[in-house]
Amino acid sequence: MSGRREGDGPSAGLCETCLSIGDLTFRIVADDPRLASGPIDAFESFSGDHGRADVEVRASWGDAPADCDGDVLFDSGGSWQLLRSDGGFTFTFRASTDPSEPYKIARFNSTFTAGDVQLVRRHFDSRSSEAVYPLEYPLDELVMIHLLSQGKGVEVHGCALLDRQRRAYVFPGQSGAGKSTMARLWIDQPAATVLSDERVILRTDGDRIAVYGTPWHGDAMLASPLCGDLAAVFFLNHGPSHGVRRTSGSLAAAKLLACSFLPFHNAQGVNRTMMAVEQVTRDAPCYDLWFAPDPSVIEVLTRYMG
Repeated sequence: MSGRREGDGPSAGLCETCLSIGDLTFRIVADDPRLASGPIDAFESFSGDHGRADVEVRASWGDAPADCDGDVLFDSGGSWQLLRSDGGFTFTFRASTDPSEPYKIARFNSTFTAGDVQLVRRHFDSRSSEAVYPLEYPLDELVMIHLLSQGKGVEVHGCALLDRQRRAYVFPGQSGAGKSTMARLWIDQPAATVLSDERVILRTDGDRIAVYGTPWHGDAMLASPLCGDLAAVFFLNHGPSHGVRRTSGSLAAAKLLACSFLPFHNAQGVNRTMMAVEQVTRDAPCYDLWFAPDPSVIEVLTRYMG
């Protein structure tokens, strides 16, 4: 990733890389260049500004997992757990092929502005010559969800696009609702830019609600760091033909909340996320969209855009 460089000042002699998602910048600092090489593929276009960081992360190797004391707040039932300890939060990650011990432990302060990530060396022996991204999914997204829940906005399961006036249109939907299908239908439209086919960020802490693409793409592999002002929300539904119906109030908020990512263990975070959802559905027109996987839906949608 092009964002890597040698650190200055307090991080002199260290390597660092920065990435920016939703106008929130993560700086990763490490003494091993492999841990500060940054992610690849979709993340390459999300290179961040080295002059500013919302989250400072120190990455390092360990020969054995550090002690992980604390109360379990959430168990994914799979690869990760979240614990509360020492006034902060600890994530532990285990591989399905070797669940005997965590291969990665990440500790963050209560505001998720600073963290330490330790990777157990032996779990990465087979990748000794490759770059290792310390915030590898799902950790980067988990940190983002917690940051947004502090009154900054909400991450939504949906695709989104920009028009030529940089107005943004969001299409929330659960898995299988047609997000990637909708995104693909817009790819060849010269008047539109697809921000994401899977996950978008809505920032509600500015004068206008801003919509950002994310690197966490879906089947269509579409991800853009661009952003625009929210113009409308279309809730995706499969149908034999195209149809649009206005929805608003608590029903629209409930539909958007069902497609939002929340820190369920944190009552205040959930409440702030719900307030962000309410703001989105109050400030932007919302519609139910039924569509068949056919380009003709674009003509239908343009009547409600702009």
